[in-house]
Amino acid sequence: MMVKIPYLTGFEAYLKTRHISQKAHTEYMNSLTDFFNFTIQHNNDYKISEDIKDVHEMDVRLFKNFMLDNLQLSASTINKVISNLNVYFKYLFGVKKTPEIPTLNVNSVTVPKQSDFPVEVFLKLPQYLEQDLSIYTRLLILIIAKGFNYKDALSPDFYKKFNQMDFDSDEKQFLNLYKTYIEPYRSYWNNDNLFLSRNRGANSPLLTVPAIHRDLKKDSEVTKLDLSPKKLYTTFILLALSTHDLSADQQRALDALDTPSLMYYRRLKRETNFDI
Repeated sequence: MMVKIPYLTGFEAYLKTRHISQKAHTEYMNSLTDFFNFTIQHNNDYKISEDIKDVHEMDVRLFKNFMLDNLQLSASTINKVISNLNVYFKYLFGVKKTPEIPTLNVNSVTVPKQSDFPVEVFLKLPQYLEQDLSIYTRLLILIIAKGFNYKDALSPDFYKKFNQMDFDSDEKQFLNLYKTYIEPYRSYWNNDNLFLSRNRGANSPLLTVPAIHRDLKKDSEVTKLDLSPKKLYTTFILLALSTHDLSADQQRALDALDTPSLMYYRRLKRETNFDI
């Protein structure tokens, strides 16, 4: 079913005066169709009235978040859509069909830059494993460098898979340090998982997500790098996508991605002009 776009005839006549290309015209129509399809499902007032006066800033924000979180569209694609909607709403406001411009205060999405990613953590892994950072931060970096994501790392029983991996001498040196560190917690909790709670009054032996985030935040401040789990993992994937001869660890990481995720990271790589 084609969704109704309010005052479409007038808007198309206005676009003609701007002498835009056929491709740009199609993009405007796609942006409007997608927005009104979404809004008619999520805004009950508009669903009943189909009156543009019932469309507000909140609808644009919800749609923007939907494009970001659910569709995982790239920043430049989302910004183009918001810009197209902005032209439409400004036109309607200009011809007094709507009392507000719902797009007015909706900011564009920041296009990421390569410098936002902690690339050197993986390019200089031995140095980072030796650095004076929290043991858990270094362990997480090592696990991601082995081609696993941070959700794997924190899941129960992951240690069984991890302990069967091959490690080079730098990695083994760090893991010896880690074993010394974890031993008291391991015997206290009688548990072999990799990330154990250091709080002996905790309800569960497993380290909580907020606790690992605290370590990472502290170490991010020390290194002046963004070491959040998602950023680390994304960086490792972007590096793998920029590498000609993949290591076994990089191959493992890429093989674990489903098609939409792989497309998302490829798009991100293009958008950041990511290159090593």
